[in-house]
Amino acid sequence: MRPDTDKVRLWSARARAYDALCRRWQIFAALSDRLIDWLPADLRGTVLDIGAGSGLTSERVLARHPRSDVVLVDPSEAMLEIARVHLADRPARFFAVGLDDIAASDLRAAAAIASASMQFLDLEDAFAALARVLVPGARFAFNLWYHHWEETAALAGMSGWKDVARAACLAAAVPPLADPAAPAPQARTRQELVAASLRNGFELLAEHRDEDRTPVAFGVEFMAMDGDWPLPRERTRERSALLDKMHELGEGRFDLLVSTRFLFRRTLG
Repeated sequence: MRPDTDKVRLWSARARAYDALCRRWQIFAALSDRLIDWLPADLRGTVLDIGAGSGLTSERVLARHPRSDVVLVDPSEAMLEIARVHLADRPARFFAVGLDDIAASDLRAAAAIASASMQFLDLEDAFAALARVLVPGARFAFNLWYHHWEETAALAGMSGWKDVARAACLAAAVPPLADPAAPAPQARTRQELVAASLRNGFELLAEHRDEDRTPVAFGVEFMAMDGDWPLPRERTRERSALLDKMHELGEGRFDLLVSTRFLFRRTLG
């Protein structure tokens, strides 16, 4: 379960833009807080933050559970550099590695949390690694965006930016934008989730689907993390004007973003 070097390179390049996105849009805090809600109220000890990014989830864990410490695991050193600033002087450790490397260490955790990151991991490998890290009875909470879960993958989700991008390009006499080159996301299935968890000693305690009415501007800003979208970064003024037009056209429009969260417990077996 080694990190995909291309994905690590992509998200490292986006690190500062991603951190700004997380801080600007409340949906990221909501995703993290809902998972933290499912951790024990009297939690103390080490909490493993998987795919920790720039540290938002860990910050919120420590705010809610001051007797805990956090271990941030993310293969992008660029992300963790930002997280170190946000978590300066807090009980936090940082590891720019994959989950397998943590599982091979002597680290033991009382809980694990993964907000908007489990789509990057193979479920079988992830549960196997966590079985070596989490103590019996520990909770593991994570979420999946709509397009990464088979039961919500057909939803429109974050699609409103496409219409406003087309309209903005038309208004600016800019050629229509090509669709992103990224491959279609692979949706996780209930069968593979249940099988992977049971084989590795986890039981499902809770599951909940959440719906967030989110401005279309969020989708525009998410796409604009790529510095060459919607126009190459060297065309600074044109790019800025086109993004401004997209925001103008998207004013008052919303997407319904769906995510599903899961809570597992590490069993004694």
